[in-house]
Amino acid sequence: MIRPISHSEILDAKGLLAEYAAECSIPEIGETNPQREMYAHMESTGFMRCFGAFEGDDLVGFASILIYVLPHYGKTVASVESLFVQKSHRHGGSGVKLMQTIEKEAKEKGCTVVLYSAPTDSKLDSVLTERRGYRRTNAVYTRKLQ
Repeated sequence: MIRPISHSEILDAKGLLAEYAAECSIPEIGETNPQREMYAHMESTGFMRCFGAFEGDDLVGFASILIYVLPHYGKTVASVESLFVQKSHRHGGSGVKLMQTIEKEAKEKGCTVVLYSAPTDSKLDSVLTERRGYRRTNAVYTRKLQ
């Protein structure tokens, strides 16, 4: 089941969050350090929406999207800040259901596109381009500043 959740539900799911951090962290940025106050502010303003994938009562995946106007285009977009499903639950369709929920929410909020960032050559990269009809448009490059 997919349903809207709060950022607190994600941050309180310690095992899920630890697996997400281990798999998706960006070493150049450092260890994850979730800022509850910032998440709360983004949720309260409508800038961020979160969704959870559940198996029974267990949160097994989540997505958070940022909804904003791209100033250069004057168009409202949804940028997927995070999308993660525990490895042990990746073959049940939870990830695709989260993506469908993101797309539905984005459309309801007046977004013209959904933007994803995915690790190069990752499963998400192939799902987006081969199965969900997304097109690679940009690459993100990271360099730690000294």
